Amino acid sequence: MKMTMPLVTAALSEGERTASHSVRLAGRELGPQVRNWSLDRAYATDLPASMRAFSGSSSAQLDVTLSGAAGKPAPALYGPWAPRATGDIVRPSQSVVHAWGVGGYPLDTFRGTVRTRSGSSGEDAVRVSALDGAERLRFPARLPRPDRVLANELTFGVATSWAASPVWVVDHLLRLGGIHTCPPPRSTAILYASLHGGVAPNIGYLEDTSGLWAYWTDYKAPWESAALGDDRISDADYIPRTKPVNRRSDGLWLEHWLDTTGNTTSDEGIARIHTTWIANGLYRCYVTMEANFQSGKLTVWNGTNADYNANQALQWTFDQLKAPGLWHIGWWLSWSTTGVPTLSPVVTNQIGVAQTFSDAVLSATPVPPANLDQVRLSIKQIRAECFQVSQQTSRPNSPAEFSQAGTWKRGASLSKPRFPLENIPRVEGSAWDVITQIAKTTLATAEFDSNGFFRWRDHTRWETVPTQPALTVSSTRELASLTVGEEIDACRNYVAVKWSNWGRVKGDQLTPVAEARTGTAIAAGATLTRVLPIGEDQWDPRTPNVYVDRLPDCVSIKATADSDSAGVYGAVEVTLTRDGGQVTLSMRNRASYTVYYHGVSAFARTTSSDSPAGPTDTLTTVQSSASQRAYGVQVYEHQGTEWVQYRDSAAELASAILAAGQYPIPSLQSVEILADPRLELGDVVRVVDRTGAALDTLAWVVGIKTNGGDDGRVTQILTLRGTKANGIPADTGLVPDPPTNPNAPPP
Repeated sequence: MKMTMPLVTAALSEGERTASHSVRLAGRELGPQVRNWSLDRAYATDLPASMRAFSGSSSAQLDVTLSGAAGKPAPALYGPWAPRATGDIVRPSQSVVHAWGVGGYPLDTFRGTVRTRSGSSGEDAVRVSALDGAERLRFPARLPRPDRVLANELTFGVATSWAASPVWVVDHLLRLGGIHTCPPPRSTAILYASLHGGVAPNIGYLEDTSGLWAYWTDYKAPWESAALGDDRISDADYIPRTKPVNRRSDGLWLEHWLDTTGNTTSDEGIARIHTTWIANGLYRCYVTMEANFQSGKLTVWNGTNADYNANQALQWTFDQLKAPGLWHIGWWLSWSTTGVPTLSPVVTNQIGVAQTFSDAVLSATPVPPANLDQVRLSIKQIRAECFQVSQQTSRPNSPAEFSQAGTWKRGASLSKPRFPLENIPRVEGSAWDVITQIAKTTLATAEFDSNGFFRWRDHTRWETVPTQPALTVSSTRELASLTVGEEIDACRNYVAVKWSNWGRVKGDQLTPVAEARTGTAIAAGATLTRVLPIGEDQWDPRTPNVYVDRLPDCVSIKATADSDSAGVYGAVEVTLTRDGGQVTLSMRNRASYTVYYHGVSAFARTTSSDSPAGPTDTLTTVQSSASQRAYGVQVYEHQGTEWVQYRDSAAELASAILAAGQYPIPSLQSVEILADPRLELGDVVRVVDRTGAALDTLAWVVGIKTNGGDDGRVTQILTLRGTKANGIPADTGLVPDPPTNPNAPPP
């Protein structure tokens, strides 16, 4: 329920309903020209309408009728053919903010954009319809699809859980629409992993994991949701979207957010970033960065040994790290034109105070020309979030450059991740369509509130029966009409949840996404782009390495157009992106001389032909014998579809549905009350009717329809769901008749 000033609360409590309203279009106040308006919010759910449960998405709609001004009719001012000076005020996609309230203090009730406008000649009216922030999510849904096949077994579902989760997917789609829950990817990011309920990166490719990536928390997370490292090291190997070279004028900014609140001096909180650089296809060098919160040390290693501890080390002491808190750790890594690495750390605390350290030359020995091949994130006894690597033209030098402070605004809130995804499903439709599907599948709710803030709340929001209402409405003054009913459809005592079982699925050998040799020149500083087709049934290919021949996952770069010429390394920066059925390969020449492209062989995986074409649909069931004795068997099969991939997830959803539906709850419909602008979807209200239904119960608000006009009168009708059943049937003194007449002759 919205908070407001005591003056408004008092006016509402006293029953005042002479409302004032405000409608702003394109930032201009047009309230005096509004003839009437209506605002409709409701959850679109797949569950039976009368169950004590709700899920799905809500996209609020505002309808407004405008009259003209200054002697001009509304169609001439705001119609599709009106002059731009006034017509653009209500053009499609224009901003709309609506508010209404009492006591002369309107409360914001809607924020969105215009969908349609229409005006009829000969009348002074233009009708405008607007939808809320869901309009920002009408773009095509695009999700990364890393294959989670174990290399040695070509199977799914073995120690690779939590590649993602439904919450991770929702967070990813919101971010694509510019709605953020944590610092967003920088414009030059080559790798970004939110860690919001999944180890998969949002930008880049997940190559492998080890250790335990099974704990995700919103408790004391740096921003929204974090990976929670236990007392073992957990590693995630990533391949960046772009593989930069180690001879250039810019550098890499590697960073993550960490929270050690609650750690003790015995907790070895560690966050480590390990980078692998490849030259000549064989030579490897490594740069490793570590923040140790127990010792208060920042350490960097550099060398040619895959065991970072065997390489040369430099160290800075920063005892403040021993104090539990929220930290942003950034590392600035740059290379000279001769291949000498330089690095410096920057530590920012929770109040934005940064500690910078001077640049340190890691080694005087030049490294051969090389490309960044892989980045490993390792955590232990720490909460980690928002890990990213970006290319910067210069070393960050201000708080905004260090941690993006003040450069973004949080626009969403998410529930704790609960259901692991072994594989990120293939999707169709808009981002909003996918979010709606996930909400219905996982019994969550998705909506934009009156302030334009997105809220995702999971099934646990109605798991506990509430005891306190946000508002009481009664027949003595506020309750204008009420219909109470009870139906067998509200009862569901045998629940089956269908889920996707990946246990029998195998991955095929890697399938090429290739282009033949071409010998195409790439001039110094130029970029060559190739667009290659990829099957919709294939998982994402990795960004290829640079090598003399087109080996698996390699792009061939040579010194001349002659196919027998020598290979060139550390000159071409390779970028790979996928959009649906095509892959875009970009090759940027960072050298001062021309090189030649001789084809690529990137590889992607498909489902093996000797296994099912996809995961097997499996049912998990729960039932209530006590409810079945009273109401018979009432079945409900919930389509968990591909968003539920584990038996435990299906069992949790089935138990939640059973708890909500094993006993039917009286439904409350057409509940007209004295309008209250503070009410929001999901609020709990107490309904008291002493004149007809003899009712006194708590109920959830799952639909709000509000109408108003230029006379100041506002009406409001609620759709409610009861919060608990009115008891188990006793049938005291009753002897129900059997279903078959015992005295009838046999057929």
